Amino acid sequence: MQKLIAIEGIDGSGKTTLSLALKEYFESKRRLKVLVTQEPFSADIINLIEKVGWDDPLLLTLLFAADRALHIRWISNKKDVDLIILDRYYFSSIAYQSALGLDKEWIKLVNSYFPKPNLTILLDVPIEIAINRIKNDKFNFRQKIDSLKKVREKYLELAKEYGFYVIDATKNKEEILRQAIKIIENYLV
Repeated sequence: MQKLIAIEGIDGSGKTTLSLALKEYFESKRRLKVLVTQEPFSADIINLIEKVGWDDPLLLTLLFAADRALHIRWISNKKDVDLIILDRYYFSSIAYQSALGLDKEWIKLVNSYFPKPNLTILLDVPIEIAINRIKNDKFNFRQKIDSLKKVREKYLELAKEYGFYVIDATKNKEEILRQAIKIIENYLV
């Protein structure tokens, strides 16, 4: 049965780097078929998000939910995969859009139809480090950067609420990977 692992964190926390390293590890060491995918997913929705910017959390929540619906439909057709690693999932919508003032419970409701991940890892990093890492990010909206501190706080609240595993993402890549592998291996046992 497929396992769904969500890698979450603010922009610049290392989600993509970790996701790809986990794929390499689990394919080579465990001989699992691993799919790494990320949100936003659809090029059409990404184009809309780029046009909209970061001003309207309601619109962003709905666009990301539409994108997620397309994403989950695509994932559901991947029958030959053992492990699906998501570089962002619906917790990103909750953290980012609630940090912009939208009601957290409503965002949860909008995303309640999507499958829950079997395991969520939050990469936690101080804002200064994250901002330095995302200088060339295509979603580098001024308002988003200004809200990262609050987004980080929202993620940490979600980690407590949902029991995420939290990894200090200021560590070197090898240490972060080692910790993530241990968490996932313990889950897979």
